[in-house]
Formats: sequence, C-alpha cells, structure tokens
Amino acid sequence: MWMKSEDEMVEAVLGGDKQYFELLLHPYRQGILNMAYRVTGNLEEAKEICQEAFIKIYRYLGKFKKGKSFKSWIYKITMNSTYDFLRKKKRHEDLLEYHKSSLVNAVRDPEDLFSKKEMKLKVESLLKILSPKERMIFLLRDGEGFSIKETSDALGCSSISVRTHLSQARRKIRERFEEVYRGRR
Repeated sequence: MWMKSEDEMVEAVLGGDKQYFELLLHPYRQGILNMAYRVTGNLEEAKEICQEAFIKIYRYLGKFKKGKSFKSWIYKITMNSTYDFLRKKKRHEDLLEYHKSSLVNAVRDPEDLFSKKEMKLKVESLLKILSPKERMIFLLRDGEGFSIKETSDALGCSSISVRTHLSQARRKIRERFEEVYRGRR
C-alpha cells in the first residue's frame, strides 16, 4: 500500500477521510505524552493534556500550513496545551515545591544513586528547577533531539531565545547537580 505524505494525510482528513487523523498522529503520540509527563510529573495529567492537544490539533488542522513541519506544529500545540493546563490548575509552584522536597528526600540515601530508576527520578526532579519555558526547550532539544529551528518553530520563539534559554537550563541543571551530588558518585 502506498503511504501518503503528511501534507496528503492532512488534506485527506480535511476532505472528510477521518481515518488518516490517527495515522497522522501515530508517530508522535508517545513523544507528546512523554513531553507532557516530563513537564507535569503526573501521568494522568499528561494524558489529559494530550487529549486536549489532540482535540486542538483536529480542530485547527485547517490552519496547518502545507509544506511546514507537522511535527513542530503539533508539539507547539502540545506545549501551549501544557501551559494552559498549568495555568488552569495553578499547580506550577506546588509541583516545583513537591519535586524539590522529593529531591532532598531522595538524596538522603546514597545507595539509591546506583539504581538506574532512582537516577532517572532524580534527573526528572532536577528538571523541576527550570522555568516552564526552559524545561520545554531543554526537553525538546536534549530529550527529543529537536534542532534549534524545530524548537523555535514548536514554541513560537526566536532561535536566539531558544539558545539563551537552553544555555540557562543546562547551567542550572549542572550547578544543581554538582551542588546536590558532589562527592556522592
């Protein structure tokens, strides 16, 4: 069976052939869920954000510009849905406080540092010290492998802003990591 391009699938969905919507999103579903989860730290909230993002993607599919990166466009919608969710829930500060205390509690047992699962949790906690924009840029660039341009397109900001926020995010993570884990390796 001949596979349609993303632009052709968008046209098919807009033309009423809804079966292509699932095919269009399939390659990105896990990445979008992972991104929402990394930002919120809660799987159920991440799923809720994804559902809202998928609804928006479907609703605004007609506004997608043919020839542009579909991946960047849907990640931008997901990021905006995540921002909206955090604003509505007014939980951003609560999440940061919770994960800071989790990091302090986790560091008390040095044996946990050798556990791969524990290390992942600690890295996730380190991400919580970043602002939402820094975190999203860091996750898109270093987590998802987006280029500077793809990241700027996905978040609707300049390449300079991406570079600046990425540099700040990396510095904050490195400094916090060194502060917390110095001599514990």
